[in-house]
Amino acid sequence: MRKIPLKLKQLQILEQRSTLGETEEKEKEKLSRGYAGELEFDKILDAYVSGLDVYHLKDFRFKNDDARDLTKVVSGSSEVQIDNVLAAGDRIYTFEVKNFAFDLIYGSKNWHFTGGSEYKDLSMQVNRQRSSLNFLIRDGGFNYEVISHLVFVNPQQTIYNMPNLKNLIVPSNMGRRLAKICVSNRYDQSSVVDYLDSRRLVKSMYDLPANVSFEALRCGVFCYRCDSTAELERVNPYKYCCSSCTKEFTVLEVILVLIDELKTLNESWEVSPARISAFSGGAVSSSTIRRYKRDGRILL
Repeated sequence: MRKIPLKLKQLQILEQRSTLGETEEKEKEKLSRGYAGELEFDKILDAYVSGLDVYHLKDFRFKNDDARDLTKVVSGSSEVQIDNVLAAGDRIYTFEVKNFAFDLIYGSKNWHFTGGSEYKDLSMQVNRQRSSLNFLIRDGGFNYEVISHLVFVNPQQTIYNMPNLKNLIVPSNMGRRLAKICVSNRYDQSSVVDYLDSRRLVKSMYDLPANVSFEALRCGVFCYRCDSTAELERVNPYKYCCSSCTKEFTVLEVILVLIDELKTLNESWEVSPARISAFSGGAVSSSTIRRYKRDGRILL
């Protein structure tokens, strides 16, 4: 299961509990579009591999400590993130997903906007992923061919001058390409997949606390299913309701959301019944939270 990026989740919370600046708004839009594209490709890829003997690792993040890996010297970091790693047909495939809302002109090194200005070399990221994953796999004593792909999922986007390269996937050729890639492994590939999972980073070096103090936050209880900035309405002593999407929440669900938001914004913050109650704007009393804790229904 793919998790929402921490930075995006923080910005979604801050959108309801503070005022985002222009830079933060743009970052939230970029992250939201990227995450939506990853989910869309997950749906497509999952349909192709359904019932097959394959392994699909999503949002695979690892640290490559091999001193021979020159890609980390160039990037300034040994941490690598790959949207999708697929073990199929006894090969290892990677997919870097892009969900751009603008058209591009293909270039063997630098890509360009249709207006003529330079974008960047999209192949550099893919090449770094392939090289770093190759080092990681060899470091584990395995010998696999890693085949990397750059995937554009937005059907409204046009890539001009795009050559017929096997590692470039767009909506018009996605079906044909995935049909060839998504075949069952003939041999047991669980050992290499288990090894990769063992090297997965639980926490990224880029997962940092939100740049905000607790005192600067708008307190209250809000809907996490929609972008409404209106507080939830109290229907009765046991239930809240969102006036925008009509989603209903029990008191326990509200408390769990409050705890998750606090830990998401800054995992070093104290999460006590008193702080949760203050974070709710008094909508949930500290005595109610203590009772749920005492009954073992929440963990603090």
